[in-house]
Amino acid sequence: MKNLWNYISNLGITEGDNDPARRTIMLSNKLNFVMLISMVLLLIAIVPLMLITHDPFSYGTLRVAILLGFNFLNLALAGFGWTMLSRLLLIFMPPVIFLLGPTFIGYVEEESYTYYPFVLIGISIIPQLLLHPKNERALFWLSMVYYFALVLFIDSLMVQFTTIQFPIVERINTFYPYYKIAQIMIFIFVNACIYYLRILNFRFEEELHNKNVELDLRNLKLTNQKNEIERQKDELVKKEISTWQKLVNIISHEIVNSAIPITNLAGMSSQLLEDESGAILKPKTIGEEVIEDIHHGLKIIESRTKALVNFISSTKSLTQISKPIIRPISIKELFDRISILYQSRFTEKGIRFDRSISPHDLTIEADLELIENVIINLIQNAMEAMIETPSPRLSFVAVKGEQNQVQISLSDNGKGINDDVIERIFLPFYSTKPNNSGIGLSLSQQIMILHKARLEVTSQPGKGSVFTMIFSAGTTLHPIILE
Repeated sequence: MKNLWNYISNLGITEGDNDPARRTIMLSNKLNFVMLISMVLLLIAIVPLMLITHDPFSYGTLRVAILLGFNFLNLALAGFGWTMLSRLLLIFMPPVIFLLGPTFIGYVEEESYTYYPFVLIGISIIPQLLLHPKNERALFWLSMVYYFALVLFIDSLMVQFTTIQFPIVERINTFYPYYKIAQIMIFIFVNACIYYLRILNFRFEEELHNKNVELDLRNLKLTNQKNEIERQKDELVKKEISTWQKLVNIISHEIVNSAIPITNLAGMSSQLLEDESGAILKPKTIGEEVIEDIHHGLKIIESRTKALVNFISSTKSLTQISKPIIRPISIKELFDRISILYQSRFTEKGIRFDRSISPHDLTIEADLELIENVIINLIQNAMEAMIETPSPRLSFVAVKGEQNQVQISLSDNGKGINDDVIERIFLPFYSTKPNNSGIGLSLSQQIMILHKARLEVTSQPGKGSVFTMIFSAGTTLHPIILE
């Protein structure tokens, strides 16, 4: 039964129909099917009773059969795709078949004067359900006028076409104005309520549709964000793996570069102290040249060992930054300390040093020694970048930027940094210089992170670079220690 109901409901629906059209077609099919089943059940009840009582076949029974055939025809029209015709017939034809047809041929029963108007009021719900008051305005109001006119004049039609004068007509005529006003008011009340509820329903559907569209857009945005996060996560994992691979390669390279010479020199020194049989030579038999070779080898071993120790120490410094001691620092005091520290070297190398502070009493909350280390690293890099610059110039500028952020910029006119290099300069152990550990900028960035600040760089190859330390204003710092 469920499958049959679904099949009947979907008669005439095509893929191109939108949701409102689908609902209207389905409702029309369901109404036709319900009316058809009702007429079948009515005939099943009436016909056996007529056979038992030997009552003659009346037009009342005939119109039930005609309405049954009409509903079947409507479903057939819908099945062939003529859904609009099926809908219009369902709206306008039931009153003709059930009420007007019998009236026009003079078949009017006495009780018809009491229930015909109310039957019309009841079935006037059909156009309310099947027509859209806004999208099908003309057809909607035409159907309402059609049913309203039938409610008004059905009594006059029955009186006009009947061949028998019923006593009930005379009784109704005694209070007819009130009788008709009651019918009109019921018609208006019922249809006004249904009209209002349908308008509310359309409004809620529109709001729900808009909300669904908005939620779909948000869902799409969240899905895109999720995909982007997953992509960035994958990129971070790849970069992390790449960084660890580089770290292992660099550490392995440094250790091997030191371990191989140490091993070779230790073996050579050992061989110099042995004869051909492998026995240890007596001190008296060891010549001065051999002693000098052994001494030279030991010096080289000492040098390579110190280099290896220094490399391990610099590597360890990345994970053992001392806890910042936060206090207010005057930028002028900071610049004065740097000037005293580097003034002689600037003069020696012919570097022009400029500085600017705005406002002059600008301060930050930071650890003085750690921030000095960052600036020293930046100055060392800048001086190396300006080795071949004819008129080297170094500038310090401290200003209060947007949202009261304090920005300290160190700019030089050195050789600059290429685009493919600038993305990796803060990676541990990354360096373009052959004898550089690549620790300085990574260490500086970590110090800035400890201060909840950041270090940014802009550069133009051949024109110089600008490193900017950005401190957030009004932030209570809670130092952390990298372990």
